[in-house]
Amino acid sequence: MARSKKDIDKDMMFQKIMPVLADNPFSNLPREDASPDTPPADSSSGEISALRSRLAHTPPLVPCERPMPRNLMEALVDESIDSVIKKFNCCPCNRCRESVAAAALNALPPAYRAGTAEELSAACSSADRKGVLNALIKAVLQVRAHPSH
Repeated sequence: MARSKKDIDKDMMFQKIMPVLADNPFSNLPREDASPDTPPADSSSGEISALRSRLAHTPPLVPCERPMPRNLMEALVDESIDSVIKKFNCCPCNRCRESVAAAALNALPPAYRAGTAEELSAACSSADRKGVLNALIKAVLQVRAHPSH
């Protein structure tokens, strides 16, 4: 059976995109799970699976040398959103919870701080929660009046 032009084009593109394992510089690398005395696999399927596992392996995250700034208002809203939703008898589904959090954070001024986790928790404990609770209450009443579902 003759092959169509479309099939030939697919084969040509596949050959251009996927190099032959013999030409692949990564095919001779030792596998991480194999011992150094073990010779590399002779079958092409073994080489392909080894290459796939090496490509899929992600290196562990290295902690940053300097901390990223975080918004303290987000942490304060997350701490008290559940209690406010429960007190005001608002729908506790994720969609309403996200709507309440978004409305409250839009009403609050951002308060970004950089530091370690301990420094950020200390800054959260010393922050003024009255404004956060007021913004949460207004947001809960707004979402309860006009739920998004």
